[in-house]
Amino acid sequence: MMECGVLRLRLATTLALTLATAAMADGPVAVPVDGKPFHGQLVDADSSGTLTFLTDSGTKAVSADNLVRWGAFAVPDRPPLFLLRNGTLLVAGILEVTQEELALDSDSLGLIRLPLQELRAIVLQLPAPGLVRDRLLDDAIRGNEETARIIMLNGDQLHGELIDFDDQSVTLRTSVGSVRLELERVSTITLASTPGVQRPPGRATVVGLTDGSRLAVNEMIGKDQVAALKSADGLKWKTDLKDIVFLQPVSTRITYLSELEPIGYRHVPFLDRTWRFHADRNVLGGQMRCAGQTYLKGIGMHTAARLSYAPPDGTQAFQASLGIDDITEGMGSVRFRVFVDGDQKYVSPTVRGLEAPVPIAVDVEGAARVDLVVDFADRADVQDLANWLDARFIAGE
Repeated sequence: MMECGVLRLRLATTLALTLATAAMADGPVAVPVDGKPFHGQLVDADSSGTLTFLTDSGTKAVSADNLVRWGAFAVPDRPPLFLLRNGTLLVAGILEVTQEELALDSDSLGLIRLPLQELRAIVLQLPAPGLVRDRLLDDAIRGNEETARIIMLNGDQLHGELIDFDDQSVTLRTSVGSVRLELERVSTITLASTPGVQRPPGRATVVGLTDGSRLAVNEMIGKDQVAALKSADGLKWKTDLKDIVFLQPVSTRITYLSELEPIGYRHVPFLDRTWRFHADRNVLGGQMRCAGQTYLKGIGMHTAARLSYAPPDGTQAFQASLGIDDITEGMGSVRFRVFVDGDQKYVSPTVRGLEAPVPIAVDVEGAARVDLVVDFADRADVQDLANWLDARFIAGE
């Protein structure tokens, strides 16, 4: 069962009949907790959280609690982007702005009426995909300012009270008076924190859509090939099933290392520069990408380094996929090692840039300490941006 609610999806039986089995061989990939990844199209799920996929050998049922991820993210290719306080990212156009809400037009979700108190930031000008974009989005969603903040295209920043906003301009009351700015000159608008508004605790299932939107939900109910989605804070959306291209459910069996506090970290520089590790980001602070795929969860490290964790009670295995971040453009070479209570239990072949991630599973049942190590391989530490993708501890059923 999922921590933040039961993932449910009921689809008409006729949907499966319309899907060509022959197309499954190069379709979306599902990564289960136990067993090998497989290609398949999501076609059904019941109220108990059982997901059904159509594969080239027929249907395959997997509990949402036993699924790491399915599918692949689409990259947002146009602004504006709307970042919500619960972690949702919406790609949509502005139809209307009132004192209480935004009316948005989304290719995947249709008409959206979004309460302003749920909005964290608006990105009006979108840099090309890469580190600059990643840092801009992180800066917008992670801030917690008491006042609104506007970043101009030239990098200037203004702080103050947002007193007017429409589809053409934004007006800010600053310490030197009111300032009206045309939206075509604005990069990002970050809203002030809303006093008294509490966000529900816990994690949410991430649903990725074809237009690059990413929804944080705890319920998804399907009927007549339309999925109704609901977040823990009551936001609701509807979309066609065909527009869902990614799922990463919450699972009681999975504890991601990026959500734990490590018990030790050490980096030994090749020359003088030291690097810290990053949770859910590569070591440069950007989104983790490997072999063209984007990953939400994982650990970014730089050679040579050791990162240590105490597995939660009941842990049976450590799992991850090992790769060099795509930002290196093919450079970088690393050997990954896993130590369990001081004994080396896994060592990878040399992993190089642009290679497909290497999946691993290591038995850690009863272990008190697990060490993740990244070592130099070719060319010393040049571009050794190592990613432990979806790094996770797995509990027994």
